[in-house]
Amino acid sequence: MIINKPSIVLVRPQLPENIGMVARVMNNFSLKELIIVNPRENWLNNKSINSAKKADKIISKVKVYSSLSDALKKFTYVIATTNRKRFLNKKVTNNFKNISNILINYKKVAFVFGPESSGLSNEDLRLADLIFSINTNNNSNSLNLSHAVAIISYSVFELSNLNKSKNKNEINNHVNKEELSKYFDFLFDNLSSKNFFVPKEKTNSMKNNIYNIYLKSSLTKKELQTLWGITKKLTK
Repeated sequence: MIINKPSIVLVRPQLPENIGMVARVMNNFSLKELIIVNPRENWLNNKSINSAKKADKIISKVKVYSSLSDALKKFTYVIATTNRKRFLNKKVTNNFKNISNILINYKKVAFVFGPESSGLSNEDLRLADLIFSINTNNNSNSLNLSHAVAIISYSVFELSNLNKSKNKNEINNHVNKEELSKYFDFLFDNLSSKNFFVPKEKTNSMKNNIYNIYLKSSLTKKELQTLWGITKKLTK
């Protein structure tokens, strides 16, 4: 069974050489698409280019976005990587075998990595369907960005070399993040007009909870259409 190759998304990367080394390890393991969100200015320089080695095609085709939500619009499944404890109601795994079925059944998958110093924020994790943690020594669990990408890229490469015998069911029937975000925007606007977000200082926390409720399982296009119908009916 074919393993669909995921895209690598770097959120607010700080060092140009790390971007170059990420491109290099992606090329080592046959991954093609690198996306960057809010990189530092002039990230494409001698440091990033020299660090990329033979991955110049990946570097030259990098897609840059100003927001993570825009970067994830076309993806149907998002895996966030972090070793920090998060008090979020999200599915979490440290077993890469659990990723196998995702890469078979979802055509557009993104692995998202946070900035070197702080990792992904709770807001970054809103659209994530799954949080993946790389097993490390408990006394030293901080990985270099390019090393973390290398581990994920190698694991995907190994999966792609295995023969799978699973049927593909509804592979292209899941909603992407753009479709989901449009629904959330409509829902949140209407909830705001009804003074749902009270007190105001808890708005972000309440929105995170709503995201988590809806993303407990991946929505199909038919399911999202039903939610649209319910929500619009209730707002009339």
